[in-house]
Amino acid sequence: MRARLLTRAAAPEDPERPNEDVAGVLGAAAVLIDGAGMPARFRAGCSHSVAWYARTLTARLLLALQDEGADLRVGLARAIGEVAALHAGTCDLDRGGPSATVLAVRVRAGLLEHLVLADSSVLLEHADGTIERISDERVEETVRAHRDPEVVESLRNAPGGFRVARHEVEAAAEALVGAVPLADLRRVHLVSDGVTRAVDLLGLVDDGGLAAALRTDPEALLDRIREAELALDPARRQWKIHDDATLLVLEGLDEA
Repeated sequence: MRARLLTRAAAPEDPERPNEDVAGVLGAAAVLIDGAGMPARFRAGCSHSVAWYARTLTARLLLALQDEGADLRVGLARAIGEVAALHAGTCDLDRGGPSATVLAVRVRAGLLEHLVLADSSVLLEHADGTIERISDERVEETVRAHRDPEVVESLRNAPGGFRVARHEVEAAAEALVGAVPLADLRRVHLVSDGVTRAVDLLGLVDDGGLAAALRTDPEALLDRIREAELALDPARRQWKIHDDATLLVLEGLDEA
């Protein structure tokens, strides 16, 4: 399996603001974690940064997915539990801690297994040229239904709301999972929502155009996203004009 990784921080001119997206490949597994950029009051019980959580969860999940006997949800639950244990003794996680969206894929037994939790996306390029986007819509549905940030936050990992990786291991059971024969795939793209903004917020491309841009010139795509974000709000009044943008392109999936 061959991988191309590209990541761009939302505010590279600000060294105090780390990139909260993390991605990696280990063996036959690949992971992309997008740390949730939410106000500090919603993670007041934890002294650790969102970037720390994203890095640590990425490492633990990649290791967990080396156990081919465990399915992706089991691996994610294991990783969430291990990260929670690392800081449960020093942080009051019930008062709120950092969280993240999760993408994971793994090649096993002639299949590409995939997992999506929260609002990042997996794009499958099928052998017949069709593009299939796998996204978890529950975050957006919750935000549309409840504009009040306090209400939205109360529905994080709660009934009637949306699920993310945080300290609750049971969230892993709510991840979207599936599997596709490797023979039906050309390549796979793991993208944070800073990349899918090109489709959902900015209207620069559709899903097919997004996959083509990721395949041919992803740097140019990220440049277009940044330019379009500024044009959308030239006065820079919004709380988050830019978002961390990370993509991981996987090819040669049937290679050892």
